[in-house]
Formats: sequence, structure tokens, C-alpha cells
Amino acid sequence: MLDMHTMQWRSLDEMMGGLRPPENCCLEQLSRDSVVQVTALLGKWYPDIRVGTESRHLEPAFYEQCVCVQGESPDRPVYAILGRDRDTQEVIGLLTLEKNARGLQLSAAMGAVEPSQRGLGLGQFGISLLEQVGRNIGAEVVLYYSTLKMARAQRNAEHRGFKLVGLVPAFDVDAIAPNTVKRVYEAIYAKVLVGPEKIHLPDWNALIPTTRALYTHLFGQHPAAATLEHRNGVSVPASAPVPISAPEAHHG
Repeated sequence: MLDMHTMQWRSLDEMMGGLRPPENCCLEQLSRDSVVQVTALLGKWYPDIRVGTESRHLEPAFYEQCVCVQGESPDRPVYAILGRDRDTQEVIGLLTLEKNARGLQLSAAMGAVEPSQRGLGLGQFGISLLEQVGRNIGAEVVLYYSTLKMARAQRNAEHRGFKLVGLVPAFDVDAIAPNTVKRVYEAIYAKVLVGPEKIHLPDWNALIPTTRALYTHLFGQHPAAATLEHRNGVSVPASAPVPISAPEAHHG
């Protein structure tokens, strides 16, 4: 049975664990009083948010039902972090994190930065914050979904040690031009926060040639395939069968 305290939101300082934001920025948990202001700002900063999954961030009901704001239930699945300019105290960003307590997963639901603040390190910091919060609340894997509209988001994930594990066609709906909305590709990045002893590799014999090829491309040679190659002293293609007796392997 799931421990009700698993992946419980805590104070922002506790979850950050000493991680420091960029010099010009200070962070706080979103308060109920700031919701109306933030939703208005999001629409200005990020017009494309009006369609697709992220559009829920414009709806008051989302914050009422799903978001853990200051002084309210830590059991809600989404935690909202507000960024302010350290000097002016103006709101300059919002990051929402979403937990799946049963799967011990944490993902970034959305990150938005005021246009004049882009390129100054907040996006990179947001990915570091995603990982740090995940570690401090007991997540075992963190996931980051990246738009393919710009290279910066993809580079930020890779620079923080996240691994590209897939491109999903038609993943979400987005405004690609004025008055034009289509389904778009997105990239999925992952970072595993537990050791290899907690991870079970797929059975090589259960993988068809296409999934074997993708596994090898993403993660390198499967230990069972390497064992067979060493045993036979020959190069074995990804689609070659592996004896059922191949040893179970673990991977981190």
C-alpha cells in the first residue's frame, strides 16, 4: 500500500536544499492572492499557451483543484513556484512541477519566463530545480518534456545531464502560426535518480528488432547481447535471437 507521505510537497527552501537561483531572481511558492496576476501575465508572455495541455494554467479551476499553493493541501499533484526580480519584486517567471506519487515520478508541467528575462539562466535553473526537488521529495525518475520550437530548451536539458529518450509525434496541440493550430512533436528527456540495483532491464528476448535497435541506439548494447557476442566471438546484430538462459542484467 502506498505510504500517504511518499513524495509529499514540503517548504520550498527544504525542497531546494541549498540550490541557489540566478542572482537577479528570488523564488517563492505561489500564493492564492497571486493567481489572477499570474494567469494574466502568462497570456501576455506566452500567447501560445491558450491552446494545448498548458492552457490549464490559465484556468482558475486548475489552481483550485490541482495546485498546492501557500498554506493549502500538500496532497495536490502540482506545485507552483513563482520567480520575482530581486530588485523590483516584479513577477518574472512561473514553474509548475507535477508529481506521480504512485510511480515516484516528477515532471515539469510548465515553465514560462518574462520575455526580457529569457536567455539569462532561468530556464537552465528550472531544470536543475526539477531534479533537486525530485531528489528531496523521493522521486526515483524525473521527466522533462521539451518543445522542438527552439534549440535552447533541448540544450538546457542535455547540459543538466538529462537523456533524450524519445520524440513523440502529435504529442500536444500548439499554435504554430497566427490562426494556425496543429499537433506537434515534443522531446522527452529523463534522469534516473536511483542506483542500478533498483532497475530491471527489459528481457532481450521480448524485444522485437525495431525495439532492440532503438534500445541500442538510446542506451548502448544490452548486456545480454554483449554476453552472446562474447560467447560466440562474433558480432551479433540487434535483431539476432538471444538464448532464454541469458543472465538478467541491471542498468542505471
